[in-house]
Amino acid sequence: MRVVLRLLVKLSTDMKLVWDGNNGQEAVDAVKRLQPDVLVMDIQMPRLDGFSATLQIVELGVHTQVILISGHIGSYIAMKSAEVGAKGFVPKDDLATSLPLAIRAVYRGETFFME
Repeated sequence: MRVVLRLLVKLSTDMKLVWDGNNGQEAVDAVKRLQPDVLVMDIQMPRLDGFSATLQIVELGVHTQVILISGHIGSYIAMKSAEVGAKGFVPKDDLATSLPLAIRAVYRGETFFME
């Protein structure tokens, strides 16, 4: 999945990949150091899941906005993503089409939630 995400960002001339990690705790630590504009993170990850990591990132008070992705779909996942402070949710089966749109929307200060 990380390979697909890297490729999607590299194919977009208006985006830049600044970090790539293995788990939710690494994501929180990277946000502390790098403070990227947008972080795309899977909900299911080792050490710290995406929901918990998003809560920690929001509590940091940095400008980084989170988009969560998951193989699970449905209104519950999208609502839970919003509840923890994510600004977007994209199902994995729609990444190629919707993730670049979500990143751009969240970067502009909008939200982007799919079910």
